[in-house]
Amino acid sequence: MNKRQALLIGLAAVTMPFGRDAGAQPKKAQGTGTEAALRDTIVQFEKAWNRHDVNACLALMTEDVWFTQAIDYYGRMKGKAAVKAVFEYDVKNTDLRWEVKGVRMMPDGTASVVLRQVGLIPPKTDGKYKREDVSEPSFSRWRVAGGKWQLFFFTSHKGWALDEMKKDGMQ
Repeated sequence: MNKRQALLIGLAAVTMPFGRDAGAQPKKAQGTGTEAALRDTIVQFEKAWNRHDVNACLALMTEDVWFTQAIDYYGRMKGKAAVKAVFEYDVKNTDLRWEVKGVRMMPDGTASVVLRQVGLIPPKTDGKYKREDVSEPSFSRWRVAGGKWQLFFFTSHKGWALDEMKKDGMQ
C-alpha cells in the first residue's frame, strides 16, 4: 500500500462518522417554553375538546386551574375536579374554535393569550352548526408544568378578559 492509499483510508476512517449525518441534520428542536410550543398546545386543547375527550383537555390544565365561561360562579370552577364537574357536559356535547389574537410571553415565564372563542352547538346541518356562541375577547394564562405548557387561567367573560389584558399590557 502506498502512502497516498494509506492517507486516503485514514482520512476516510476519520471523516466517515461525520459525513454520514452531514446531509441529514435534525430539525431545530422546539423549546418547551417557546411561543411556538404554546401555540401547538392551544391547538392540542382545541382538538381534544373537538374529540370530546374530557381527560385530554384536563391533561392540558394545571391542578390549580381556574376555568370560567362568562361568569365565575364564585370560584366553584377552581381546580381540575371542579372544571370537570362543571364542563364535562360541554366538552362532550359541543365543539370549540379558539382563534389566537395575541400572545405575550411574560417575564415570570408564563404566557398570556387573547383568544376569540367560538362555542359550536350541534347538530351540524349543511356544514353549519345549529348555533355559534362567540366570546371575544377571551383570555387565558399558561405556564410550563411537567415539561409542557398547561392552562392555569381562562375566562370568556368580556369585562374580566379586558381587565386581565390591560394588566398584562395587551390592550
